[in-house]
Amino acid sequence: MSFAYNQQQWNALGQLDPFWAMTGISGWELAEFFQTGRHQIAQLRDEMQRLGYPRRFQRALDFGCGIGRVAPALREHFAEYIGLDVAESLIRKARELHRDLPNARFLVNTTSRIELPDDSIDLIFAFGVFQHIPDQRAILQLFTEFARILAPGGLIFANLCHHIRWPYRIQLRRRAYMALKRLGFPDHTLYYRFKLYPQSVHALPQHLLASHLANLPLTLLMKRSASPANAPHQLWEYALTK
Repeated sequence: MSFAYNQQQWNALGQLDPFWAMTGISGWELAEFFQTGRHQIAQLRDEMQRLGYPRRFQRALDFGCGIGRVAPALREHFAEYIGLDVAESLIRKARELHRDLPNARFLVNTTSRIELPDDSIDLIFAFGVFQHIPDQRAILQLFTEFARILAPGGLIFANLCHHIRWPYRIQLRRRAYMALKRLGFPDHTLYYRFKLYPQSVHALPQHLLASHLANLPLTLLMKRSASPANAPHQLWEYALTK
């Protein structure tokens, strides 16, 4: 399956404002930006210690890496870092920002097939990614790929959106962006002048994910709600091993 729709959205954001694309905030100082990644990975480190996984700390995959916000922090814990993203513009920026980070690779991935060997990854980290993929089958296929490339004793740590409350499903800004873009308005005008943005948010019903995971060689270590009950997007966090 191709991610051409996502690629168009995130390539535009990567060219317009890659820091906002990662955090929803513009105008970051680089040190402060990467500190947010260190804070998140510190929380992940605590989770890994609690769960007892991964068993090895050789290779980490940052799926949907953007410009590598968590790359320096993950390299502090793993011998090798691999960042994958659908947008070439984001990967170019990531390579520029992390050109001096040793044992780090940033690769473009535009299909639900991940070009990495079987049993080769000790940590798969995928946060803030799946809610932007409209194709539910593609999300499930990616979990099949995660199961294939995860090393025995490895850890998948991911979050997904399972429900979007009304009226947030309408996503007027995204719809206006796409309609005006079809009329010929440039991305720069839509984003900076009209304050519109292209990325969309989608929910994957929890029962679809549970049914798919039941057929994969994965063990569920943790599942929890990560959103207040009244939050517009209901996110859940998952930890799985093989």
